[in-house]
Amino acid sequence: MTRSAFALIFALVLAPPLSAQTNTETVDKTLTMPPGGTLRLKTFSGRVRITGGAGDQVVIHAVRRGKQDRLDDIKLEITQSGNTVEVDANHRLVERRNDNVVETDFDIQVPARTRLDIKTFSAPVTVIGVSESQKIDGFSSDVRVEASQWSDGNDLDINTFSGDVTLRLPDSAKGDIDFNSFSGRFESDLPVTLSNSSRRNFRGALNGGGSGDFRLKTFSGSVSIRR
Repeated sequence: MTRSAFALIFALVLAPPLSAQTNTETVDKTLTMPPGGTLRLKTFSGRVRITGGAGDQVVIHAVRRGKQDRLDDIKLEITQSGNTVEVDANHRLVERRNDNVVETDFDIQVPARTRLDIKTFSAPVTVIGVSESQKIDGFSSDVRVEASQWSDGNDLDINTFSGDVTLRLPDSAKGDIDFNSFSGRFESDLPVTLSNSSRRNFRGALNGGGSGDFRLKTFSGSVSIRR
């Protein structure tokens, strides 16, 4: 037997069954949504990156990975109602007892003035250049928010169990802070005035306070506010 024939047989023996192989599916979609609209995203695993920019378009690029039967039974659903775009990474066409989620990587561009409502389990979330209110819920997700502009009155509501939260905000950002954690730490490059002495659970004022709320809740994750 030739070396090439032996290598081919060896590869076929070691290769996983076709049904167990991980396949990749790409979804691209562009919608029109004026500034001031809302993006709602529900996902489980993978990663999420949202970037704010000019214009009035929501550009969604998603890469889904899973067994082919899972990709067939669980779809990425994108719907729009008025100025609200909703994205569901795991819309089930068939009820499955196991393997009922698809790992999905998202790269999404939105108008800078877009409100965000994001729900995930383990996907890390990065938001860059979005200057409107944001609500981000996760379990083990690290969350990073970077904003070069932040208007008084915008709310930031982040809830994660074991993930760390990093906020990179302009020096002028201000608002009231409500920090709640079991074992996580809080650090800030911007001035924060505490209204009580607890390091784990406190209310305070960022840059003297304002009309917006920063609600930051973790169990073991730490929160950092950076310039």
